[in-house]
Formats: sequence, C-alpha cells, structure tokens
Amino acid sequence: MDAPMEIALWRYQVIAPLLALDGGRGSLKRALDRIAAQEHEHPQRGKIRVGRGTVETWLYAYRKGGLDALKDRPRRDQGVSRAIDDDLAERIETLARRYPDLDGPGILAELGADRFFPVETLPSLSSLYRFLKARGLDQRRAPRHRDHRAFIFDLAGDCWQCDVMYGPSLPTRQGTRRKTYLFAVLDDATRLIAHAQFYFEQHLRSLKDCLRQAFQKRGLPRRLYVDQARIFKSRLILLIGARLGIHLIHTRPYQPQGRAKLERWFRTVRRSFLARVVPDRLEGIEELNRLLWAWVEGVYHPRPHRGLAGQSPLDRWLALSEGLRPLPGDVDLDRLFLEQTTRDPFDLRKVIVEGPQGEDGDAFPVDRVANRTVRRNPPPQDPAGHENAPPLRSLSDLADRLAKEGEPEEDKEPSHEE
Repeated sequence: MDAPMEIALWRYQVIAPLLALDGGRGSLKRALDRIAAQEHEHPQRGKIRVGRGTVETWLYAYRKGGLDALKDRPRRDQGVSRAIDDDLAERIETLARRYPDLDGPGILAELGADRFFPVETLPSLSSLYRFLKARGLDQRRAPRHRDHRAFIFDLAGDCWQCDVMYGPSLPTRQGTRRKTYLFAVLDDATRLIAHAQFYFEQHLRSLKDCLRQAFQKRGLPRRLYVDQARIFKSRLILLIGARLGIHLIHTRPYQPQGRAKLERWFRTVRRSFLARVVPDRLEGIEELNRLLWAWVEGVYHPRPHRGLAGQSPLDRWLALSEGLRPLPGDVDLDRLFLEQTTRDPFDLRKVIVEGPQGEDGDAFPVDRVANRTVRRNPPPQDPAGHENAPPLRSLSDLADRLAKEGEPEEDKEPSHEE
C-alpha cells in the first residue's frame, strides 16, 4: 500500500467515531475533545495526539470527498517558509496536552531534542504562545479520567459484532477429518444475525465472504466491533470500512466483554444447533450450512429472546430499522472486496490490473492449448556470443557444496581452517 493511502486510512481511523454521531447539540464538540485528548498510533511517528481543529478538518474533508480526500496534497506554499507547519503543530499539541504543566520554553526545548524537526524550523517563543492561544492550549489542565461505563446501541445497524467459533470436524472421502470455523455477524441492538456461515479456513477470504453476504442481506452498519485477531486488522478490511463509511472498532487486549452478546450466541449455537447435528452423517459443509441457515431463520430469529424482554430478534430488527443504511447502488461490492496487492494474491479467480493513471482492465488465465498454435518469434542473436563471457559458477558451486555435505565424514578432506 502506498504511503498516501496508508496515511489516509490512519486519518480515517481517527475520525471514524465521529461518523456515527447521533447525539444532540454539542455532541460533535465533546467527541472532538475526546479524540484530541487521546493518543493515536501514527504509522510513521508512533503514538501522537492530533489537534481538535485538525480532526475537524479531516472529518469535513472525508464527508465531502471520501477516503481520497484524506490523502496528502502537494502544498501550494511549497518552498515558502512558515513558522509552524502541520507536522510541527501536531507535535506541539501532543506535548501541550500530554504535559499540561510544561511551559513554552520547555516545549521548545523538547522540540529541539526531537530529531524529526530541524532547529531552524522551530518557532520563536512568541509565535509558540500565539499558536497555543489560538488552539485553546494556553490554559491547560490535566486530562480527566476516562469514562468506563457500559454502553448500549439503540438502533439496528448502529453496531455489528463479528467473531469466529471453532466448529465440528467433518469427515472427508479420504478417511480423514477436516476442521470447520463458524464466522458470524450479529447486530448489537437486536441480536439479529446478519450472516453466519461455516468455512474450512480461518482465513481473510472467509471473513470477506461472510461480510459481503451480511452487507448484501442487511445493509451497512455504522460500526463493526471485532477482536485483535490478525484477519480483523488486515489492511483490506480497514479499506473496505473506509470506503463504506464503517467505523472498525477493535476490543482492547484481554477485554472481550464488549463481544459478550456474540459469545452468548455461540453458546446457543453449541447447545441448540450443534447438539442436534451428527457430523458423520452430513454430506459436506454445504449441508452443514444449509441446516445452520434454516435454524437461524426458522428457530433463532422468530424465537422470543430473554435479552430483548421477550421480543424476538426479527421483531426487534423490524421495530428499530428506521436508521438502516442500504448498500449504495453505485457500489460494486464484488470489486470492493478484491485484494489489492503488488504480490501474488490468494484468490486468482478474478484479477483486475490497475494502470499508473487509474485505468484498469481484466486479466485472464493463460490459455496453454491456444498458445500451442501461436508462431513464436526467433530468439534474438547475441552479437558478442558467449565465448569470451565469464562463466556462471553459482549453481555449480551450490551443487558441489551440497554434494560434499552429503559425503561420509571419513571421505571428506581435512579442514585447513584454524
């Protein structure tokens, strides 16, 4: 992934909590203050804090132009000296908020010790004080304690939870058994299952397929709550969320309480569904999924749920569906879920080659049968020939070394190394 897109995705992660705000007057200001008080892991500079004004600028840029609007643009004043540029401003705000008792000379001393900023680029003390006053940092206080109270979402689509459960092992025709994994997406407010499916692999492509079907059936969530597993932190999942306006939230390490609703559903699957399934009698994973989908739609969704005051997940979904976000008509979901890489991808059933100017075209597998009849051009003649060229010895030396390593100890020549 190129550097501008990496920075754009990082900025999207910073502003993502603001995209689903539905509070009353003043909620945006409070949310901006919370984000400005937090530390964010910058892909190049480590943990930093971002100024409130910068976060607000990124928010409006994203709403106007999407993810591409968060990429860095060439500066119009390139080559013109400025007292405090954007990078320096972020560093000053980080120091000012993290160390509320640090005065102006102290901030300048820390900036001077930071190798990232040359000394000649640092502002004067008066310029620094004007900057701090303009950003509301001239009268700082120590940050307040974080609020750890529990929360709950009110509307369908406000937040989805996604996780994986180990499924049963299925017999194969070769006489062995193959493990399965259940991927599931649950709506927090209604306990409805947007999609669930067994797969033979706990892999990114399984997660992509599950999410794509969930989006097609139930629309787009505002938030997607997942754990710290590698597949949930992949660049592709983050990019998909950014393109669709979905805030991707990861649970903190060793704190799985936020996914308790989905964990309880997995327990229900084990007791109410898998307890009624005999894996050895199944014809394959397709039949297992067919039974699962029938149980979800025919048993779980219409059944009264104790966590919903006796209301069924389906009835609660219908009652709270006023804020659902449908999948935009101009979004090509299949193309959005394609892997974007400069290396060999895992799934080559469909490949799109993108050119340097944004143009693209489909790539197709090589037709070896047709290539048999294509007339080849004769190889070009080397005018200098190989007679006087130095010999290539790397493969020959490698073969000799491997052969010598395979000789018995008594046949090897004595070593002359000291």
